[in-house]
Amino acid sequence: FDKPPPAITDSSSAASSISNSTISSKENFEQPKDELPVIDMGTLAEKGVKCQDPPSVLVVEDTKACAKMLCMTLSKFKCSTKWAENGKIAVDILLNSMPGTYDLILMDLRMPVMDGLEATKLIKKDMKLTTPVVALTGDYNEETKKECENIGFNGFYAKPMKRNVLKAVIKEYTGYQVK
Repeated sequence: FDKPPPAITDSSSAASSISNSTISSKENFEQPKDELPVIDMGTLAEKGVKCQDPPSVLVVEDTKACAKMLCMTLSKFKCSTKWAENGKIAVDILLNSMPGTYDLILMDLRMPVMDGLEATKLIKKDMKLTTPVVALTGDYNEETKKECENIGFNGFYAKPMKRNVLKAVIKEYTGYQVK
């Protein structure tokens, strides 16, 4: 604190020493681009402004290879993901998360510890979460589909899920348009 302030130098002499080749002209600067995703007005009205942002997806799948493929594909779609190995872990994650943390839950049905059917009952009926839960199953039949509807699943799809189907699911349940 005892030091005097630095001396002020003449900036014109410093500026004259800068080479003209290092100073860029205005033509070399890019104009900022405000690129927002194109969103259907109906989707915007239904899903809100949040549909402009890539969704956060909770992937509930006991088979590591299936979970990894699904998470990698979602990552390529710019979605953030969290993986739960069974329904109990998924319920615990949701109980310890702020409401609205996850925009979509992709739920396998047949898992050890707690299956997707029981987990979704807890999520929809006990926890009363409105986050869409979509069933992913190798057990694709009308009886299982009806059971899922009665529990409160928002959708029912066969595994493995194709990329175009996954894009459509994301659009339908979150409003986000994957590019």
